[in-house]
Amino acid sequence: MKDAFHGSARTRVGPDTAHRGQYIHAHRPYRGCSKAVPRRGVAHTAPQWILRAGGHCLDSVPRVALQVDAPWAAIPCWSGRARQWVHTTVPKAYKERYDTHVRPAMPGNPVSLKTLVAVAEARASFADHRTGRECRPTNARLAEITGLSVRTVQRASTTLRLLGVATEVMRGRQRTRTERYASWRVGDRGRGWASVWALHDNRFQQLSPHPGGSHLVHKTSPKKLLTTPSQRQGAGRSAASRRRSIDNQGLALANAWVCDEQSPPWARRYRTGTAWAAVLAQPARHHWTPRDLNQLITDWIGTGHWLPDNPHKPIGLLGAILASHGNFEERPAALDVAREQEELAAARQRTERQFAEREIAERAREAGRAALNGPGRAAARRALDEIAARRRRGGGAPR
Repeated sequence: MKDAFHGSARTRVGPDTAHRGQYIHAHRPYRGCSKAVPRRGVAHTAPQWILRAGGHCLDSVPRVALQVDAPWAAIPCWSGRARQWVHTTVPKAYKERYDTHVRPAMPGNPVSLKTLVAVAEARASFADHRTGRECRPTNARLAEITGLSVRTVQRASTTLRLLGVATEVMRGRQRTRTERYASWRVGDRGRGWASVWALHDNRFQQLSPHPGGSHLVHKTSPKKLLTTPSQRQGAGRSAASRRRSIDNQGLALANAWVCDEQSPPWARRYRTGTAWAAVLAQPARHHWTPRDLNQLITDWIGTGHWLPDNPHKPIGLLGAILASHGNFEERPAALDVAREQEELAAARQRTERQFAEREIAERAREAGRAALNGPGRAAARRALDEIAARRRRGGGAPR
């Protein structure tokens, strides 16, 4: 993080007109972090619904993460997978460009091919296996895996960047005071952020000036690569496949789930529920509700599974969660709904009983008020009035 070669390589932008035989070397502009385009990222803590749903599995939930404000669409990906990138792309770029692009930029800091492949293999194990992006290991972690020193790992990472097979999207830095306070509140004692890398194919491409002038271009195209049909399509056939009709029940459930406030944020990645209709068709036929889907996701996290904040394929993730549930007859929130209905019925009965008791008390109070004006009390009041009148006349009370 403090190394002189830890910054981004500022390569030239635009095509290189130097020729090597019959090939033209052109490359894409560097899209990583540099002095002209610095990136710091924004730290986000885990959403509260994930922390609540995690329960005892909080160790598997990232408490605080750094979101990179990078144009991922402008950064290439690896076309194969990690193994092809490590054992094919990196050695080929090393043999072609190390002497001309790496050695002059790093005088007195040589990196062997064996060391470079070891660091590349360790770094590829932390990247997204589909795209090669979101690679965030620390130099200390890579040094522990490879058995090399931290300084050697830094030189190898700089070599990968200069060879054009990796891009440092965001440079590692220390956390700010506000970020440290936010991290401490969620139990994260880290004091820095590791660099974010994207591992991809070689940015420096070899282009032939004419189709037949390169031995890299196949002279004859395989039959399976041809786009022309082998036979003329018969009359009445159509090349376009029929579009499946949208399931109305699944669409209704999807729209309700997307609009529900308790749904995860990635459920609202699509504007409407049309994209979710197919995967929610079967739950909708068994009368599932948005609460059942959210409870199923909560149960998935509570059983020790990790759920990213921003899944790469949310529809496929939800389909996998539904497939693990299996029996759609058992609604995840059915017991909670039944318990709440019982509590609601008991509360209603208690309210009705209170109203009945209040009505009985009101009738008793009215009966007491009516008894104050009864004939017995009226006769007693007349007798008392007569006694008081005789005392005033001096006659005294009768014996």
